[in-house]
Amino acid sequence: MKILVTGLATLHWGRIEYGNIGNYYIVVPLFRKLHAYFPGTEIRTTLQLTDGFCEKENIVKLPMEYYYAWREDSADTREALEELAAAEIYHSCGSLVWESGFIREVLAADLVINFSGDMWGDNSATMGENRFLVDLLKTRTAQLLGRKTVMFASSPGPVTELRTLELAKKVYAGFDLVVNREAVSVQVLREEGFEVGRTRSCACPSYLFDKSCYPVQVEEDVILQREGFREGVPNIGFILATYSLPGRSYDNWERSDEDFRDFVELIEYIIREKKARVLLISHSNGFELPPNFKRIHWRDYRMICQLYGILKKRGRVDMELLHKVDTLYEPWEMHTLIGNLTMLISGRVHGAVAGLEQYVPTLAFDYKNGPLAHKTYGFFAVMGIEDCVIPREDFDFIKYFERTYSRLEEIRARLKANHREVKEKVELGFQMMKGLTKT
Repeated sequence: MKILVTGLATLHWGRIEYGNIGNYYIVVPLFRKLHAYFPGTEIRTTLQLTDGFCEKENIVKLPMEYYYAWREDSADTREALEELAAAEIYHSCGSLVWESGFIREVLAADLVINFSGDMWGDNSATMGENRFLVDLLKTRTAQLLGRKTVMFASSPGPVTELRTLELAKKVYAGFDLVVNREAVSVQVLREEGFEVGRTRSCACPSYLFDKSCYPVQVEEDVILQREGFREGVPNIGFILATYSLPGRSYDNWERSDEDFRDFVELIEYIIREKKARVLLISHSNGFELPPNFKRIHWRDYRMICQLYGILKKRGRVDMELLHKVDTLYEPWEMHTLIGNLTMLISGRVHGAVAGLEQYVPTLAFDYKNGPLAHKTYGFFAVMGIEDCVIPREDFDFIKYFERTYSRLEEIRARLKANHREVKEKVELGFQMMKGLTKT
């Protein structure tokens, strides 16, 4: 048996392993569970993972251009249209008049998995020319070629672009199964007229990321010592992302000090009133490409540096209680760091998940700009603490902080009580997908 994993998570080399740390939390459990539920299966993917990762997790990496390669002159779109035309002829008369690398991979597969996260829909608009359209064409091609197709571990929608809306509805209805990471997406798509009868709401594979997923043993004591953890002092993590800031575009690095005002006031309040340490954390990194590969800080780190500088300049807090995490941690190291926090405040969803699944009481900022992130509410609802999300238009951060901080033990107990059920929901998604392949 062969499984093809493709979709909008097909990003440039290194992005999944060395960029947004949350991506790593997802793909390790994803591939390991696929092997567990489909033993002996060859897993092939257009996701651009490193050779070392592919070897360790026993997957075959395909050329990125089979799916999408940011080629000039709309070449990706034209090829996807040609593939769809060939698939329509095949569907009508059983003859294959032309094939591409993608078509060959689809025909060789018993199951095609669309892995797109929250990008399936409007949120893919900034990811390349006709990116969502190409994904729809590719998926429809697989459906017309008679392969079982599953959208897995996604948070689809919203879909409002008129030129792709009807095709999106047809493709979505054509999936043999849609396994969402949360239930809010179902309501979003239902309101837009999508047929959601084959959609099942489960949970994200990232909730299974634990020490068994670490490729090496983590020196936990070294990390805690480096970051200044000490007994008797609460440590509150603060993950800031460009999505967290109001106005402008999420990829705009140039920010005025005024954009940070509400975050500054919240941190000053925490340090002044709670005598807690606040650790400013970047949960997304960058890297320089081979042959001179190296990991580097990226825009989230720039945001926390500016925030740190503003707080220092204002001089209203004890700087011994404000700490900026400067080390470029690997995903498993960052996961360890987050697991030792007293509380986490996060502007990134999977940074929050790293806290939630380790029972760290967590407060999330819904995105203040950029794509609508209904997944934030969905992820927190899965764990039973949707009241710990700060709405997109609300900037009364202190109110939400107090509501969370005053119930730390209650929230921690709720997370512990709900975690087993959440993990069972993740497993259910794989079980349902397994059921499609039974003869």
